[in-house]
Amino acid sequence: MSKIRVDISTYVIVLLSFLAGYFEYTFLTIIIIIVHEMGHFLTGCFLKLKVKEISLFMFGGVTIFDEDLNLNIFKELLVVVMGPVVQMLFYMIVYYFYTKGFVSVNTMKKVSTINLILLEFNLLPILPLDGAKILNNILDLILSYDLAHKVSLAVSFLALPLVFLFDNKLIIILVVISLLVRLFEEINWHKFRINKLLLERKLKGIKFKKIREFESLTKVKRNVTYYRFINGIKTYDYQYNFSTK
Repeated sequence: MSKIRVDISTYVIVLLSFLAGYFEYTFLTIIIIIVHEMGHFLTGCFLKLKVKEISLFMFGGVTIFDEDLNLNIFKELLVVVMGPVVQMLFYMIVYYFYTKGFVSVNTMKKVSTINLILLEFNLLPILPLDGAKILNNILDLILSYDLAHKVSLAVSFLALPLVFLFDNKLIIILVVISLLVRLFEEINWHKFRINKLLLERKLKGIKFKKIREFESLTKVKRNVTYYRFINGIKTYDYQYNFSTK
């Protein structure tokens, strides 16, 4: 059974928002974030992926699947894209009820504002936001796993100042701090990710249609099964952990 984890930064933002008198804004923001994350979750379930954890942050959420690093690139891309898509569908449903008189003008304006801000923010190319995940998936198709992740990290730091284009500087500063913490975590884990990628294949017997000879850890790509000769025997990465020497 998947678990839901709420980051402490989320509680801080909610508390500050309530104290500032933004009860309705806070409530609507939480609802839209949950709807967005359900887009990822339900798409994963439809693709028969096992959801390991759903983490909620002040800037959105992150859905982690059991396959994790070896998740099929195209499946992961679909899961990522469906978050914003479901969010827009939710907005269209609210707008429909607004045209029928079930939603007030004031509430509709707040939903429109919050939805647009969250959508624009989440599509920024900053890890772990959806925009960066989409970029990383595209890079994974053409670059090695190691290089694709390095490029995504570099773009994330370069794009970080874009966050300050949004209003409410206090909230933005807290969001930037949270994003920086996540980015430095990504940097610290970078050297272990390729080892985890290959270890997952061995432990779970993960195979891909494309097969290539193993050269080095830095040249390993996602969605490709590797082999090398060990003691004269052709051995695949799902049979032996290539990250060990």
